[in-house]
Amino acid sequence: MSGIDDLMAESNDRWADAMRRAQGVEDNGLGEAVKTYYTRYFPAGFLILVATGTIGGTLAFPGTPERWPTFLTFGFLLGFLGALIVGLVYNSKKVVPAAKLGRINVLLSLENEEKKQVRRQIAGKAPIDPEHLSVTRAAAVQLRKGLATQLLLAPLYPLIFIPQVMNLALRGDSLFAWLMAIGVGVVVAGVGLLARDFRRAGRFLTSTAEQTAPGNAPL
Repeated sequence: MSGIDDLMAESNDRWADAMRRAQGVEDNGLGEAVKTYYTRYFPAGFLILVATGTIGGTLAFPGTPERWPTFLTFGFLLGFLGALIVGLVYNSKKVVPAAKLGRINVLLSLENEEKKQVRRQIAGKAPIDPEHLSVTRAAAVQLRKGLATQLLLAPLYPLIFIPQVMNLALRGDSLFAWLMAIGVGVVVAGVGLLARDFRRAGRFLTSTAEQTAPGNAPL
């Protein structure tokens, strides 16, 4: 029995370390910060810069309407650079302050199988362990913060390749146009998975909030 007792003691120590790291980790509005970015700043800024770059190229080189795909590419490039800068600034000013993360990954002390179970709970694929709920919630906050930053930047990459697909298609290079279009589709699908995981973590935090309220903490 001593071997089992030792294993239990080691497990308790790992979870105790994780619970200490989980103290003070909170989501203070990551969902609202990402929503605001995509409903206000990103669409307005990106569209304005794309239009500015495209129209500017047309005005700078009048009489060459056949070059409009090149001007559109320049507009998308300008929009990409502008959105990248705005995304980085917005992440620093709005997303980072929207969560208290602590200094260390709360799952650092846990074994791989224990980490896997925590992630499955956050994804809604495993029953919630009330004894270690504070750790799981803190892990969800840290995961959600990382996903929020990725969601600000990842969608920019397929946008910059869209006009290149159009250019290739107009030039008759259908093979490379299709290959690049498939690549864009793969990136878009990846962004969709990021958004799904972000929403899952948010739903987990919302559904478990009452369980961690004062008076409802597990004994």
